[in-house]
Amino acid sequence: MGVGDVDAVAAIEAGCFSPWSREQIVAELERRAGIALVAVTSGGIVQGWCCGLLATIDAELLKVAVSHPWQRQGVATDLLKELFCRLAAQGGQQVFLEVRSQNIPARKLYVTHGFLETGRRKNYYKQPVDDAVIFVRRLNKDKE
Repeated sequence: MGVGDVDAVAAIEAGCFSPWSREQIVAELERRAGIALVAVTSGGIVQGWCCGLLATIDAELLKVAVSHPWQRQGVATDLLKELFCRLAAQGGQQVFLEVRSQNIPARKLYVTHGFLETGRRKNYYKQPVDDAVIFVRRLNKDKE
């Protein structure tokens, strides 16, 4: 992901459960230990994006979002696979994430990709108030 993708990513974020601001998106590009990726069509249309952070052997999936016209077409899967490969290549052994308990499509996506639910944070999210469900997945270079 580059600076030229920020406006398209911000537009995708506008349709999300917990949208990130333009400033938060830009901050991910500047994060030293971060990885930010976009999925782009051959025509240059940004379909989706994701970002993660590696701290020693533990990684965190911070965000994955796909534009509505491209949802359920494998874009999130491609982004996650690439992110997992990059995190593992940098020494990551497991990846954590938090997701709204009411975001059923995202939770199903994570389970499909080998994440296991490990806990909850009560009333973690605001506007609307919701619990965070915590997931973890082992990063295994041989499986990616």
